[in-house]
Amino acid sequence: MFAAVIPACNEAGRLLKVIKNLWPLPLGLLILVLNGCQDATLVEVLTLPEPRIKTILFTETLGPDVPRAIGSLYALEQGARGVLFVDGDMIGNIGATMQRLLEALSAGTDLALCNCYPGRQPRSPLAETVLCYRGLLNKELGFWPSISDATPSHGPHAISRRLLLNIPPVDLVVPPLILVHARRTGCRVAVAVELEHIYLGSRQRPHPHAPTMATTLIGDCIQALRVARGEPPGRSLGGYNYLGYDPLRRRDILAEVLSGRRPLAVISIYHNTPSMATIW
Repeated sequence: MFAAVIPACNEAGRLLKVIKNLWPLPLGLLILVLNGCQDATLVEVLTLPEPRIKTILFTETLGPDVPRAIGSLYALEQGARGVLFVDGDMIGNIGATMQRLLEALSAGTDLALCNCYPGRQPRSPLAETVLCYRGLLNKELGFWPSISDATPSHGPHAISRRLLLNIPPVDLVVPPLILVHARRTGCRVAVAVELEHIYLGSRQRPHPHAPTMATTLIGDCIQALRVARGEPPGRSLGGYNYLGYDPLRRRDILAEVLSGRRPLAVISIYHNTPSMATIW
């Protein structure tokens, strides 16, 4: 069984389109991680009488990547042999892209990536800076010849059960660390599909989201580089601390879930309650 993990915060009108793209794929579970929603996202989801959909609900906003980590924990407990990750705002026509990611897992890839910046056409200065740091990490790890600038930070991607079991859940919160663990454990990493970022259909967010996210991604790469080199942890380089959205990542809530102090609230239209879940 493959599972999909779809984080969403205030994605009414968009999340259903993402689910529609996933509907025909060979997925045993569609795990929606709704967090901090103040709109009709949950109401829309509950209109779908689909037993594969399991909704994990948090009233708090979890911040970037924490929903992925929590969703993957649930997927593993349910026996998933691989997990497809796609954001709840990616409404582009990317069903075929996600199918190819799953096919790569079936063929033995442990981390199947989507290269959202194929080729070396001119990019904005901000994008070029981020790509530079992504490239530095991939070269450090020896992945550059095969995956170029690709990263699990950007675009849909899929991870095998084998690799997920070798990654501490807290490290899933910083996606470039997935590459570090893949190298350390000898897992197979490959670009399964190339698709320009614009075709993902991601939500356009107001300023200053773009520079803040760029700072986040750069800091994530610096952190992963330090870990790969066995250096003290941190996100600083040249006297600047690349925090970005990192302080908004609710690692404290992830820790509560991991310790069992916070059971997951799993809502299913059919109320078939797995062992890890409680119905609110």
